[in-house]
Amino acid sequence: MAKLQDVFNKLKEVKIEKLDKDIVSLGLVRDLAVEGNVVSFSLKVPLGEDPIALEKRTIEKIKELDWVEKVDIKVEKHRVETPKFGKEAEKPKGPQKIEGIKYIVVVASGKGGVGKSTVAANLALSLAQKGKKVGLFDGDIYGPSIPKMFGIEGLVPRVQDNKMVPVERFGIKLLSIGLMLEEDTPVIWRGPLVHKAYQQFFFDTLWGELDFLVVDFPPGTGDAQISALQLVKIDGAVIVTTPQDVALIDVKKATNMFVKMQVPVIGVVENMSYFKCPKCGEITRIFGQGGAEKLGKEMGLPLLGQIPIDPDIVQQGDVGMPAAAMGMEHPVAVEFMKIAEKVISAFE
Repeated sequence: MAKLQDVFNKLKEVKIEKLDKDIVSLGLVRDLAVEGNVVSFSLKVPLGEDPIALEKRTIEKIKELDWVEKVDIKVEKHRVETPKFGKEAEKPKGPQKIEGIKYIVVVASGKGGVGKSTVAANLALSLAQKGKKVGLFDGDIYGPSIPKMFGIEGLVPRVQDNKMVPVERFGIKLLSIGLMLEEDTPVIWRGPLVHKAYQQFFFDTLWGELDFLVVDFPPGTGDAQISALQLVKIDGAVIVTTPQDVALIDVKKATNMFVKMQVPVIGVVENMSYFKCPKCGEITRIFGQGGAEKLGKEMGLPLLGQIPIDPDIVQQGDVGMPAAAMGMEHPVAVEFMKIAEKVISAFE
């Protein structure tokens, strides 16, 4: 990832003088990849620019990095419109629908550690088990966990017609930044890079025809959430929390963000709701009781489901098998199916 960032920074130093912008800002660089010490990408050349000279300048700039052995550039001619100002300037397009996708549902939380990704993974699988065509985008740029939960680590999405093709498992189309990074590589990105990544994941991916695209948001209300809300029309949000009051404080902030952005909040999932002893059947409320119900009453949000603390959830996730795949005789799978049914009913 460090090499990719180094190349990205060098590309931003290559200027198109007549437009007074660099080739990255102009969107001329596509499909950037680093394999070992080889850098490859597509370079679109503005009308009137010498393609040979631009390619040469770009290669020279990248080779300032001492580890680069080869630069493979696919040069394409491209018209770049002169920026317009005043009355001629185009108005922002605003959130767009993704072609072929009926509904985009985000799974969010006010804070980390509440099991948001677990809920997103199992919601997606349960929707698929209900016969829906489902995609799951791991939008948790900084802590992607969907590849581990679905057992697809190491599977790199292939490229077709300059677009990414999602990996498929359990009939779900899956895409995650974690599929493109080494497991221990941190993502140290600020707002603009996060926005660009979301734009490519949403619009430069062959999602095909989907009933639902489930998006696993990072926790909180930061750059990723803002970018998604600016880029695509989000049809509903599922909020994940745990029972204790300290978690509900952050959930209120996340919920209010969606309300202000006019995104319907479908309801709340209370994770780690209780522990049921497998021997005696006694229920223990380890993190308290009634938090999500209290939140629902205060903010008018329905309680979609209560997921217990169950070792099977952890064990299944560690071996790449979401809990919802355990069969309908398992209580956790039953609860996730009920949540999926309520999400579907929100759009019928």
